[in-house]
Amino acid sequence: MRSVEFRYALHRRRDVPLIPVSLRTGGKWKEVWAYIDSGPFYSIFDDKIAEILDINLPAGEKVLAVVGDGGFIPIYLHTVGIRIGEDEFSMKIGFSHKLGVGFNLLGMDIFDRYRVTFDHREKKIIFERYE
Repeated sequence: MRSVEFRYALHRRRDVPLIPVSLRTGGKWKEVWAYIDSGPFYSIFDDKIAEILDINLPAGEKVLAVVGDGGFIPIYLHTVGIRIGEDEFSMKIGFSHKLGVGFNLLGMDIFDRYRVTFDHREKKIIFERYE
């Protein structure tokens, strides 16, 4: 198994599992930060990221995602290129103008590709790619 390790990042004076990832449509890559979260079924990014990548939001598949308070937000699924460390692949990512948590989310769909270890004591997160 290949692995890549990230240090937690400081967010609002706390160390959290926030990592840099790159997204791509066409030939345009954009590095963004995403919080690793086992809660959401889909990875969800702010709609401003879709705008930067020239993604036509409403052209994607519209689904409703449950949020922490039990409510729903609309997300639009688009297949984009993603890079975590040196690993590049394509996956469906949701984009929403209602995300509202202050950061992008890498959700449970990423756990299909990687074994993810949260080492809270050492303030690091390890992604081991399934072969």
